[in-house]
Amino acid sequence: MIKLFAADLDGTLLNGLHLTDRTILRSIARVRKAGMHFSLATGRTVRDPRQLGFQKNVCVVCGNGSMVLGEDGTLLRSHPLDQAFVEELVTRFSTEPLEFITTEHTYHLQSEEAHRAAYSHMALWRRVVTRGMSMTGGPEHVYNCTPAQIAALRVVKINAHIAGMGRADQIHDFLNAHTDVATNAPFDPCMFEITAAGVDKGEAVSWLANHLGIRDDEVAVYGDGGNDIAMLRRFSHAYATHGASDDAKRAAGNVIGSCITHAVPHHVVRTLRTQGSLA
Repeated sequence: MIKLFAADLDGTLLNGLHLTDRTILRSIARVRKAGMHFSLATGRTVRDPRQLGFQKNVCVVCGNGSMVLGEDGTLLRSHPLDQAFVEELVTRFSTEPLEFITTEHTYHLQSEEAHRAAYSHMALWRRVVTRGMSMTGGPEHVYNCTPAQIAALRVVKINAHIAGMGRADQIHDFLNAHTDVATNAPFDPCMFEITAAGVDKGEAVSWLANHLGIRDDEVAVYGDGGNDIAMLRRFSHAYATHGASDDAKRAAGNVIGSCITHAVPHHVVRTLRTQGSLA
């Protein structure tokens, strides 16, 4: 019996406009009414699910597993990057549009205007998703930071979109030299999503399940991209959406429909019905 449903957002749970809607929210409400649990499992930074239109009836695995929130919004766990690694990275790449995420704020070396400009040339759908990665704008963001200020923080995740293969290759080389303390699992090859080594959505969802008293074989997970692969591989009940990457589909072993047709909400409700969990 599935007792915890965990879903990636963009390309998976959210609709074709990368938004919540009535169908999505109704499916989650039916999970909760059945006495089961629902968790978001996203690379985005979600300090409050209401920012995305969800009610306070979901758990949140965010930042690719670097933060886990309970259904009441309480921070249950966070996993920071090695501070010496952060200091070396920010010193070597201080001119790049890096985002340094903590449990409370997202810090930028650049101004807000320069940060937005760094993403302006991206395709529209990538801009929508990437803005959501850190919920760009608002009081959660701190701009014009110095490398010294960044180095002193308890950073749980670093995001970046680096234009120009030469510059991106330099960061890849840096990460390859630090695989003992950091890993990169981006939703899209054009991005960097850096967390501590061993931190990923799969590990975090498993931790959440254990926290809730649920076994891994009682968890169903849904995803579509590179940062979902570890999660899809970890669980026996794993599903990739129709538009998922080939690697994600192979990791899941099961492919359902598209986010445009609400494949995940429908599959969740169908699972509840099949296992007799609906009243």
